[in-house]
Amino acid sequence: MVDVKFSPGLKSMGIDPALVDKLVDAQKIPLENTRKRRDSVVAEKQEVETLEALLNELDSSANKLKTRYDFNKLRLDSSHPDIIDGTVEPTALLGTYEFEVRALAKAEKELAYGFADKDQSPVGLGYMLIERDDGEEVEVVVKPYSTLEGVASEINDADAGVKAMVINTKYKPNPYRLLVISEQSGKEAKVYIDPDTTFLEFKEQVTGRNLDVLFEDVPVTDEDNNLEELVDSVVFNVRRSEPGTRVQVSVVHDLDATLEGIKAFIEKYNQVASFIHAQFIENPETGEYGKLSGDSSIKYIMRQLQSAVVPFPKGGSNYSTLAHIGITTDPKTGQLKMDESKVRSSLAEDYDGVAELFVTTRDSSGVAEALSQKLRSFRDPEFGTIKSRLRGLTRIIETQDKEIERRQRQLESREKTIRQRFARLENQLADLKGQKDFLAARLGQGQTP
Repeated sequence: MVDVKFSPGLKSMGIDPALVDKLVDAQKIPLENTRKRRDSVVAEKQEVETLEALLNELDSSANKLKTRYDFNKLRLDSSHPDIIDGTVEPTALLGTYEFEVRALAKAEKELAYGFADKDQSPVGLGYMLIERDDGEEVEVVVKPYSTLEGVASEINDADAGVKAMVINTKYKPNPYRLLVISEQSGKEAKVYIDPDTTFLEFKEQVTGRNLDVLFEDVPVTDEDNNLEELVDSVVFNVRRSEPGTRVQVSVVHDLDATLEGIKAFIEKYNQVASFIHAQFIENPETGEYGKLSGDSSIKYIMRQLQSAVVPFPKGGSNYSTLAHIGITTDPKTGQLKMDESKVRSSLAEDYDGVAELFVTTRDSSGVAEALSQKLRSFRDPEFGTIKSRLRGLTRIIETQDKEIERRQRQLESREKTIRQRFARLENQLADLKGQKDFLAARLGQGQTP
């Protein structure tokens, strides 16, 4: 671009210097129009990307309802959760079980006789033998001038299946004692310590023992207080013993958790429906519609989603459509409406029947699977509606970027030419003005040229 300054005299010759800027601005119009078209396409692409993100979220929520394992939400109810509670997997069978906890599993504990301090008095030297629960002996070297803390560190570093700590009993004159605890509970996890070469003498503080439980009047035992293999897909956590107290533990459907899963699915579905519906609503302030209002593919997407939530009737079930359990469609917006109390009562009455509306069975696909299939087709990398639309918009943007670059170069060239021409014109006019002034001066003095 040529930087040309016009003299004030140019305007007196009948040419306005602002005319150059106006001519240059006129040359910018095609470039600005191309930029506006590009910005419009970029905004449209952003809207498509927003729709894609909403569809991804909907797919994620639908995936949590597609199979029995995904849909089924179970919980463990205990008549005495302070005695027994637990966790349950979706594959567990419903049922009630009776327990009586007669004794908890405990770990072996050995306690050394006391010392006046934990970090000054030596406890002798030599070695200790710790026999692990698997029968293997581990030797722990007690170094000269070792203190209670030093011995505890050596035991812990030996990885012998036990842990050691120094405790302060505050019983004088020797309050500090070394406590060695088996890391395994149960009667087989016994700790043997040979203290012959040190001043440490141990007393068995707690005898290891196994869990003792009656399960449906059948004696059951385990090395720890978690019964993991008693009932398939259920872990019973035994909290305390209470001989003589019968505890009822039931595996039941968790209606609250199931409702939350269905509500999350409906929320994500409605976000998609609301987004698409909003594209066709006129903005009262601007009089414009959504960026995608001219894109027929989003109407196609909404029709496909609506068709997926209306499953074919299934034999053997009390329910064949979502409307039967309290989920209906708003004809104006396309959103789903959920009558939570009706859905809850439907689950309570026929949990499996409600599940069949959503999950895939041997005979047919439920709502969640049908919807997921539609969503996968929209996002197919080669032929999907969303992916194809994004590719098309990306190509348009790339083409417009090249066009903007071309027009920018063209504008710079034209602006340079315009300013150079006007600069030459100014020089010519300046010369003419000079000649005019010369002639006027000569004629004014009565001289002939």
